[in-house]
This record gives sequence, C-alpha cells and structure tokens, in this order.
Amino acid sequence: MAAIQTPDEISTLVARLEGEKCASLEVLGINSLKSLSPMPGALTGETIECTKVDDRRFTVTTDSHQVEFDLQRTGKVLWLSSAQPYAVTGGASRPTVRLILANGQGLDLTEPGRTKRIAVTIRVRG
Repeated sequence: MAAIQTPDEISTLVARLEGEKCASLEVLGINSLKSLSPMPGALTGETIECTKVDDRRFTVTTDSHQVEFDLQRTGKVLWLSSAQPYAVTGGASRPTVRLILANGQGLDLTEPGRTKRIAVTIRVRG
C-alpha cells in the first residue's frame, strides 16, 4: 500500500495552483460532487487566488468560488505537467478529480480501489 501524503506534501502541490487560471474541473468519481450548484464548469476562466490545507482537506479559492476537496483516508494529489481532459484508455485508472489549468498543467486526485470517497464541494464566495 502506498504511503499516505502528509499535509505538507499536499500543501506543496496545491500551492502551485495559486495565480493560475482554471481551464476546467472534472469530477469523474461517482457521488464525489457533493454540491449541485454551482457546477464545476463555473470555475472555467477563474483565477485561483489562494489555497489552504487542513489535514486531508484542502480549499481552492478563485475569483468568485471556494472549492473544498476532502481526500478522506487514501486520496492522493498528483501534479500533471501536461493535463488534458480525461479520456478512457486501456489499462489506466481513472482519476476521481482532474483540475486542468489554462497553462496546460494541472492535478489529479486519485484513490485506490473502486469505492470513491474523495468529496468535492463548490460554493459561491459571499
């Protein structure tokens, strides 16, 4: 079993998002999106102002939204130097969440097994 990422490791990865524009947020895990409105497409074109990590949860704040990601026990953050919209490919496991930046980079949130526990909640700032 892979080692669980520490909050410091998670913080180092998600801090790279700050100042970048969001191209898209794909929530690919069934039942992972815990909010109905706004939808992930609302983040397209927004600048990521800041990130905050609290244990196994992290928050991404954009121009007008806050997105909370809960990695639960086994979720992992992976940086992508070249991120594309997810497409089904043989042998590769599907990420639970993919965030693609306008600069072509991004990150995946992954977890082992078929039961997806990573949770994503999107809120309008206010």
